[in-house]
Amino acid sequence: MVWPSAFPEARARAGALAERTSFRIGGTPEFLFEPTCVDELAEVVAACRRERVPLRVLGGGCNLLVADGRLEGAVLSTTRLRHEVRLDRTVEVGAGVSFPGLVSRAADLGIPRLSGCPGIPGSVGGVVAMNAGGRFGCVSDALVEVEAVDLDGRRHRRAVEPGDFGYRTSPFLDAAVVTAAVFRREEPLDRDAERRRFLEAAAWKRATQPLSAASAGCVFKNPGPGRSAGALIDQTGLKGERVGDAVVSPVHANFIVNDGAASFRDVTALIGRVRERVLDATGASLELEVRLWQ
Repeated sequence: MVWPSAFPEARARAGALAERTSFRIGGTPEFLFEPTCVDELAEVVAACRRERVPLRVLGGGCNLLVADGRLEGAVLSTTRLRHEVRLDRTVEVGAGVSFPGLVSRAADLGIPRLSGCPGIPGSVGGVVAMNAGGRFGCVSDALVEVEAVDLDGRRHRRAVEPGDFGYRTSPFLDAAVVTAAVFRREEPLDRDAERRRFLEAAAWKRATQPLSAASAGCVFKNPGPGRSAGALIDQTGLKGERVGDAVVSPVHANFIVNDGAASFRDVTALIGRVRERVLDATGASLELEVRLWQ
């Protein structure tokens, strides 16, 4: 196996992913790469394709449930891609930049509408790839361009076009590694209005979601317009349902929280129970929003 010479310690670096995920669950991959620039990242992606090594991309470790034990293949972390370039009409940020941190500074940076996304965890790359968002907006609302590396290791940029982004999907999901995102700036911008928007959205999140608990965020996608997965789960009386230390949150039914030492098996068993009960009670088939590595 011919690995990039820049990463001789990739195997030794590969500790348990439980330390890198918001669920606090996960085993150890064969290799863990943490490139410091896009060229290094592209080298890793190309090497994995060339050597036929399974590759998984790790951003902020949110929206992710990782199996316990040993994971075959390589994990590529984008956490060190943290540059920020502010121009007159745009701001470019690296994939490893904290998305909550960016949202908290959106008004000061002159980025419109992003202030409606507080409480969404993770890094910019992962948030862009899945078009994360909520009641007050999505990341794509302010996005103008994305830099990515395709699965052959080729670097490219793509301007955001109407229809590119949908509910929890983008052209980059499972098709490329997002390395940077470019957001539009508006001057003049009503910064006070943006800050009020941020505070309103943040207060709603704190009141309705278990933000301090160990979880992966919403487990299921909403099954259709006007149909909330959390409401359907709540209707079946599953708040507080438990398998081991995995618990359906009493605060928000679409969150499963790690109440101590939950395992991958605990969480997946609880997911199965929730899906079965909701299907029996409502006829709705819940699709996973959380991503599984196993």
